[in-house]
Amino acid sequence: MNQPLLTHKRQSGFSLVELMVVIAIVLVMSLAIFGVMSTSESKKRTLTSVNDINQSGNFAMFQLEKAARIAGSGFSQSFAQSFGCKLFAKQSTNGVILPYSGATMSAPFTALNTALGGVYRLAPIIIAKNATAPDMTNMVSAHSSDALIVMSGSSGYGEIPTSFTNYAVSGQLNLQNTLSFRANDLVLIADQAGASGSLPCMIEQVSSTFTTGGAVTALPLAGTFYANPISTTAKGSKDLTSYSNNALAMNIGNTNGNPPSFQLLGVGDKNVLFLYDLLQGGTYDTPIPMADGVFEMHALYGVDTNNDGLVDTWVDPSATGYDYATLESGTVAANNTLVTIKAIRIGLIMRTSLPEKAPVSPAPPATTGPLTLFSDISTALTYTRTLTGAEKNYRYRTIESTIPLRNSLLLN
Repeated sequence: MNQPLLTHKRQSGFSLVELMVVIAIVLVMSLAIFGVMSTSESKKRTLTSVNDINQSGNFAMFQLEKAARIAGSGFSQSFAQSFGCKLFAKQSTNGVILPYSGATMSAPFTALNTALGGVYRLAPIIIAKNATAPDMTNMVSAHSSDALIVMSGSSGYGEIPTSFTNYAVSGQLNLQNTLSFRANDLVLIADQAGASGSLPCMIEQVSSTFTTGGAVTALPLAGTFYANPISTTAKGSKDLTSYSNNALAMNIGNTNGNPPSFQLLGVGDKNVLFLYDLLQGGTYDTPIPMADGVFEMHALYGVDTNNDGLVDTWVDPSATGYDYATLESGTVAANNTLVTIKAIRIGLIMRTSLPEKAPVSPAPPATTGPLTLFSDISTALTYTRTLTGAEKNYRYRTIESTIPLRNSLLLN
């Protein structure tokens, strides 16, 4: 019997060459997709970080504008008596807070406080040139920034100063009337100007049991900010009974919801804009972060040179007579200069928190620079920031604002 013929079918599949070709194609496609994704992610991070510093810069400038616009509220009307007076204040919880009694104020205001010896004098706003220096070891910035000393009341109720009718006694002021005061208000007491400038001022507090009335002329004092005398060993002292019978009492705010703003503002470590409360309304000796991404802050004075209430020229805060040590000296000349300051110009340099990927030569860095502030005013006042090699790998934005000091515009 004949056996059936066995036939062998050819097995189908890929040859080694075909497999290698497919692998090569997949590898090329993977690299291409990875490159696209990497570029997309890099652009996304850049857009996000730039958007972050835009928002942070706008918020920081909003906070600075809000503080500066109301500078001088509550005491500018009596500038002849109040400008330049040494501030004395004491809390029942923290002891003497003004003049600042600590050995060293927290960063970034350590150098500023040391330069002033812990003594702060009443003024709407003062620019302290190059007063803060962030942590340069971490390459935050190789340059210093300006700081601001901003003071304002916030009573919004009785900002007209009230005259004494008789000498004050411990625990009580004797005024023409008490209509502008209510329980727990903070009271700024200033005397007539002396031959070498204004005499010291005291910040006191109205008793929580006080009830105002048309015929009431005695203003009782008590509470957290009441103290008599207020004294420090090396920086002088002040007693209520030392004021003359024609001193002034000014309402500067209330401890329940609308305290006055006696603040230091400046750039510190890690590109953070800090606020320091001179009246220590929060945790004692603790600067408060306000906004991040602030690389540097610089400012100029807008000065009225002919008493018409308009800014005639811009002045660098390091100019003779405008440096913060002089303006905080309390002399008649310094107080007269404070009256001529009608506006400030603030410039911020914002920087992203993370650097861009290192560029491949010959591609340019993320930012070539230089960065400039105040270039529209004059060459002499333009601030130019040349970036180092490492700093060029970040993205930057500059923000500027001219802020009128509304409480100083009509002072002549």
